[in-house]
Amino acid sequence: MDDHAKTHTLLEEADAFAHSRLSKARYEHTLRVADTAENLALAHGLDADRVRLAALLHDAAREMGSEEFLKLADKWNLQVGDPERQSPKLLHGPVAAELARRELGIDDGEVLEAVMAHTTGRPGMGPFALVLYVADKIEPARDYLSVGRVRRLAREDLNGAALESLRRAIAHNEARGKATHPASRKTLDWLETDRTTQSRIEQE
Repeated sequence: MDDHAKTHTLLEEADAFAHSRLSKARYEHTLRVADTAENLALAHGLDADRVRLAALLHDAAREMGSEEFLKLADKWNLQVGDPERQSPKLLHGPVAAELARRELGIDDGEVLEAVMAHTTGRPGMGPFALVLYVADKIEPARDYLSVGRVRRLAREDLNGAALESLRRAIAHNEARGKATHPASRKTLDWLETDRTTQSRIEQE
């Protein structure tokens, strides 16, 4: 089987896998994210099929129960901190990535990283992960004050779009008195440092 046929088969399997595990509304969200991520991948010269694969899988574990998240995380030695114990659904990215690896045989590190990191972000995350993180925030059903700006940014500057999304998410949490995950704080610092460094290079 050539690479294209293998990828097409994986996409079909990932779609069926997500469809079988999700409610109608969550599955439809998944398809919108997949379309958005694929379009962003094409705009930024990335492998659209591999990005779409990550997007189809990103929420595959989203509707599990809290106890199941914790049980699987313990069984598979996934990292669980206080935020995850307080809100086990934060584990849905890492659990979905592990399910994809174990049940679909996916071993593409960039795809798995994107699935794993799409909720909180991750410092140093690669372009696939950035695309999925942003696509999840700007898919067509998203409707919040700055979504138009983030959508425009996403076509030209993935890091900038991710930075804008994170700033908004953190401000939203703070306004509600809700804690922000440490990984999101670290990702924000990384993106801001990257932005400052890039600006300095351009001025030299």
